[in-house]
Amino acid sequence: MIARTTRGNFTDLTYNGHVVIADTQGRILYYHGDPFRFSFARSSTKPFQALLALESGALDYYGITDKELAIMCGSHGGTAEHADTVLGLLQKGGLSPKHLQCGSHPPLMKKGRIELAEAGEEASALHNNCSGKHGAMLLSAAFLGEDLKSYTEASHPHQQRILKLLGEFTSMDPELFGIAMDGCGVPVHAAPLYKWAQAFARLDDPRGFSEKRQQCLARVTGAMAQYPEMISGEGRLCTDLMIHLKDKVIAKGGANAFYALAIKNQGLGLAIKIESGESNLLPGIVLDSLLQIGIITPQEMIPFMNFLDQKITNHQGKVVGETLIDFKLECNRENLAPLL
Repeated sequence: MIARTTRGNFTDLTYNGHVVIADTQGRILYYHGDPFRFSFARSSTKPFQALLALESGALDYYGITDKELAIMCGSHGGTAEHADTVLGLLQKGGLSPKHLQCGSHPPLMKKGRIELAEAGEEASALHNNCSGKHGAMLLSAAFLGEDLKSYTEASHPHQQRILKLLGEFTSMDPELFGIAMDGCGVPVHAAPLYKWAQAFARLDDPRGFSEKRQQCLARVTGAMAQYPEMISGEGRLCTDLMIHLKDKVIAKGGANAFYALAIKNQGLGLAIKIESGESNLLPGIVLDSLLQIGIITPQEMIPFMNFLDQKITNHQGKVVGETLIDFKLECNRENLAPLL
């Protein structure tokens, strides 16, 4: 169990989940549940995919700004600012929203939905939370002279390069990844949970990679830190984590209650998967994990009370229960000892 919901003095619901903290070598330092749980990282891999586009030379060639790079790493909220940013980066490559194959959905943020309603417009592919990532894929393919119509297919050279890169960050043979289709139509990758923690640890500590990759990584993580509002949006977890804990984490969530972050200046990564897909539990689990291993203090949790206060009310507005984070990380002392 990782969390529970009470009603009165009784536990009404329980939730199972997994947490793992690993270093750049994939050594498991702390865990709860099954650190080997095979998990789709979903949108948490976007920073790596943006890195690939940067390494290709496409982003420099088209004059992509750090703000535009940040939205390539993000799952944005579909505000007018977000949509305009994606439109701008597409236009720099001579592309348009018609090239996007991510599909459309209403903005994830209320602000974006209100803006569309007031303008009398409908959501387009620009408002899809993955449009920035798709823009990065298109720019890279265009720069390299590759087919744009098939850029979402697993056999496309760009998707093959993504698979290879993820293998390099997780120290895995690319053939060992599980591959399916994500909600936005591109390949999505599954690996043991601790391998995703390792990948995020290497976002913070890229030693062992080429000098070029280290420089590109510094730009990617720097863009995410400088423009956290492009990663998700104000009032959403990724953005708020990187505003209030800007010197401590680089964070990126994924769908169906997957979450990962790099712990800055520690060479550590954290990955979380909740079995039931209850994403509302993630803020508490992320923060409690960081608290348990001494990365943050109780005082540093105060800005997140809007996420952490999960009281349950009835139709009369009376509090009848609450959702509680309830787990303790186990310490893998054998792996932790060399780091102390």
